[in-house]
Formats: sequence, structure tokens, C-alpha cells
Amino acid sequence: MTAQEKELLKKTDNVSIRIDSDLSSKLHEKCLEQKISLNTLINHLLEKQVNWNELTTEMGWVSMFRSTFRELSDSVPKEKIEKIAVATGTSDFKNSLNYMYGYIDLDSILDLFKKRCLSNNVQYREMFVNGVRKIIIHHDLGKNWPLLIVGQINTILNEIGYRTLNEEYNKLGFSFEIVKTEDL
Repeated sequence: MTAQEKELLKKTDNVSIRIDSDLSSKLHEKCLEQKISLNTLINHLLEKQVNWNELTTEMGWVSMFRSTFRELSDSVPKEKIEKIAVATGTSDFKNSLNYMYGYIDLDSILDLFKKRCLSNNVQYREMFVNGVRKIIIHHDLGKNWPLLIVGQINTILNEIGYRTLNEEYNKLGFSFEIVKTEDL
């Protein structure tokens, strides 16, 4: 069953709520902009609030301007970024996975990474090339951000018998493959 079919089969509840008229107008405008129904928009907003915003706030994640983040991360030497990636991969990333999912496996790692990208307006694409899972990212978060992310992911993947391979980096994007370590 595809993800779209599962989505259609989800149990739903009818809920009646009252909202401020100005907010209602803004929601309807967003629906027109995005060409989606009010029901779909509200479900997306509530899902993001409950399954991302609240959890990341509880865990102490912070947000900042992209330009500030880019300047900070790009001012750190590559070797230091790689050390930070290993340290935060084994602590922050691992703790986030446990807190959000209650377990760590390949699907939870990739789901958290995808949500993290989408919440930062970073383009995320996942595909299979010759039977190998490939992740492709388009971003504007600086030259060191890919090193941090791939380092964090690789650290936690190693703990569950996977690793990244064939990493490619450029200024606005990066990609990597994920393979089982026993297949190498």
C-alpha cells in the first residue's frame, strides 16, 4: 500500500472549533495560494505543531536567521565541524531520535532528517539508484552545513550497521548514499 493510499484510509474525526475572523481570512488566503483545501491546510499545520514544533521546543532546539547560521558555521574550520558532527551525532541527534520516535532505525533517522530539512526550507529528495538509497539536498546554509549533517547522520548510522558512501558536496547542495556496512 502506498503512502498516499494509507493517508486516504486514515481514521478522521469531525471537530468543530471557533477561530478569530482575521485568522480565518489568513487561512483561506493560504489555501488559495497553495491550492489546497482548508481541511488539508489545518491538518498540515496541526501535524507540524504537534509532531515537530512542540517536540523540538521541548528538546531545546533553537532557530535563527539563515544568514547568521551560515556565517557562524562557515567561520568554523572544517576539522572542528567534523568533530562537532561526531559529538552531536552521538548525543543530540541520538537523543532527538529517542525522544521523537522512541527507537533508532534507518527509517526514523531519515524521517527526522527529512523533517529537519523541510522545517528549514531545505529541499530534500530521496531515491533509489541501482538499488542503493540516495539522498540529495539543495540548500543555502553554507559550505560547512553538509559536513555537519552528513557527519551526524553517519555517526548514528554506524551504530545501527549502516554508513554513508559516495558523498558529494558543492556550495548549494550535497548528496550521499546509504548502505549496510555488511554489504561493503
